[in-house]
Order: sequence, then C-alpha cells, then structure tokens
Amino acid sequence: MMESFELKSGPSPSEIKVAVGTRVKKLFHEALALRVFSGASILVAGVGGVCFESCYGRISFASEAPRVTAETWFDLASLTKPLVTASLSMAAVSRGWLDLDAPLNDLLRNHSVPLDKAPITLRQLLNHCSGLPAYRPYYRRLMEATPAVRRETLVSWVLQEPMLGSPESVAAYSDLGFMLIAEILEQCLAMPLDVAAVKLLFEPLGIRDLRFQATAPLRTSADEGGDEAAMVVTRFVRTEWCLWRRRQLAGEVHDENAYALGGVAGHAGLFGNTRGVYRWLNFLWDVHEERTSSPWFSPEVVQDFWRRQELVAGSTWALGFDTPSSEDSSAGARFSPHSVGHLGFTGTSFWLDLDHEIMIILLTNRVHANRDKAAIKAFRPQIHNAIMETLYAG
Repeated sequence: MMESFELKSGPSPSEIKVAVGTRVKKLFHEALALRVFSGASILVAGVGGVCFESCYGRISFASEAPRVTAETWFDLASLTKPLVTASLSMAAVSRGWLDLDAPLNDLLRNHSVPLDKAPITLRQLLNHCSGLPAYRPYYRRLMEATPAVRRETLVSWVLQEPMLGSPESVAAYSDLGFMLIAEILEQCLAMPLDVAAVKLLFEPLGIRDLRFQATAPLRTSADEGGDEAAMVVTRFVRTEWCLWRRRQLAGEVHDENAYALGGVAGHAGLFGNTRGVYRWLNFLWDVHEERTSSPWFSPEVVQDFWRRQELVAGSTWALGFDTPSSEDSSAGARFSPHSVGHLGFTGTSFWLDLDHEIMIILLTNRVHANRDKAAIKAFRPQIHNAIMETLYAG
C-alpha cells in the first residue's frame, strides 16, 4: 500500500546528492552484475531542479564498450506515448482543434470507420479503454507494402480488428489505440508525427535530446559507415539482437511495428536521454501547477490528462499517462496516489509525484540481455523506494 511521508528537513542539495548516490550505487552495481541491463542513467528532480543524476555501466555488455554518460541516448519505447502522442493531444485539445470526447468517425474522416469502432472517443483511446486489442505483429505483412502506403494500410488493419469489448467495458493497454491517435494527430496538425514533436513540443523549449530516429538502419561498426556509424557506436545504448532484422540494434527502434513504419509511430520510436525527458516533463509539470503559461498548453487540459479517469473500474490509467496501482506498483511503495508515470518495454520509465514534488527518470537497456521482464520489474520499485526513503521521513 502507498504510505504518506514528509520531506526530511535540513540536508543541503550536496548532502542529498551524496545520500541518494550512496543508496542507489549498490543497487545499480548489483543489477549490472546480474546482467539486468548493460547500462543505465537516472535523474532525480524536484521543483527547484535536478538534485541527483548519475550513469552506470556501458552501452553494451562488451568489456571494451564505451561507458554510459549523461549524453548517451536510449530507445525510450512506450515513453513515446506520453512524451509525444499524449503531449501533442494535450496541445491540440488546448487549442480547440481536437475534442477529447469526439467519436472516431469524426476524428478519422479520411478513413472508413466500422460501426463497432465509430463511437470510440479520443479520451477512450488515451485511457486504454477503447476495446481495441493490446498488440498485433503487423510488421511482417507491413514490410511487404511499399513505404508510401504503410501508414494507411496499418490504420485500415487496426480498424478491422475484432474488439475485446465495447468502449469502457474493459481496460487493455493498447499499442493499437495509439497507432490510431497518431493518425488523428497527423490529420489534425497537417504534418508527420516526428515533425510535429520537434516543431510544437521540443524545439520551442530548445530540447535537442529527444528525437525520433526516422532513418535507415544505422550501422554499428565504424568500418561500415564512417562518421555516422562512429556516432552510433558512442551515442546509443544497444538494445536487442533482432532475429527478424538479423542485426544488433543501436539507434534503431526496437519495436518491430514502429520499425516497419519507418521508425515513427504513436506507440514507440522516440529516443533520448534523461535530461531530455526531464526538460519536457518539467515543462508540463510547470503548466500543471500554473508556474508557467503557454499558448499551446492549458493548465486545465494538462490537469485532466494527469487525472485518473476511472472510466473502467480498477483501471489506473489517466490520459496517456499511468498512475500508481495500490499494490506492486513499479513506482514502489512511496509515491503518492497523485503521481503520473509510464514504462517503456526497453527498460525505461519515469514517475512524477505531484504531492511530494519529486520526479525520478530511469533509463536502461534491459532488453540487451533478453526480453524477460522479471528482473527489471523487481529493480524499478527497489530504486524508487531507496530514493524516496532517502529524501522523505515517514
């Protein structure tokens, strides 16, 4: 169960940095020894800014691999959902261009929407209660289509999927729902998703550490690709040896469906580092608390997106963001119910506690070893608990 804590009084920022660093260093070194991941980066911040950040391990398990630094980029996987897709939805709703409660047949005017999906709303898609299934391995068939028609083809396939149930009858975390939101956004904003992310979200704040990797497969040997390959060697952590693509992935989206879409999708494709994730989340946090103003983001809209919607009994979902479950949350036992966060399949996560005013961003490459979730599932709450127990008394 969640517990209430009060911030410890007295310690200076430098004392906090030492205390947190001492507490988590042992946990990270144990995880590295167990090969939970080859490298990790963590950042802890409060209202006053970053109070702790550190990096551990290397970009791969190779003994000569470069060490992870604050500039190392990670495949953020499903953090794409809140950091891009939900964030662009916030902007479009704030501007009055999209209605959260508009039905799909009004939102996808360029597509023939079947009757069973016509009533689905944008709110239900963002809340993972649309009734759409979680996942389908579209990528193999999709690669047979020419790149120019893959997005349109994918949307048509999603629209033909059998429903798990009627909207708001079931909560099911759905990549497919966010594929549709990406199409809605591209129609609404009249630009590709990756372009919109840069122009409307990151570029205005000078954030250069969050980007889609919408490129051809990047080679990982300097002998194969000159400067570009050398950059990949040092900049990106390795994820998985992909049996389907028959190569080690680095700087290339891990998610197969996103790869088939050219690296840009509503559910995955974003890359970046802890500083980039922090700067964007900190901006949204400032808007939420009305510490800053923006013509693109309404405080009321951000507050709605960060509120547990309770459209389905027992669901923890807000809109594009999750909230902590009462038992066995990846946030651990110390985050308040008024927290928002998200996980990424590659081993990435963030949690922001609105009551305790603390943010923890954890980026790893846990799929570099294998896809088994047990080790990272145990590690995340350990780290969060260790940090919160260091900062808070209870």
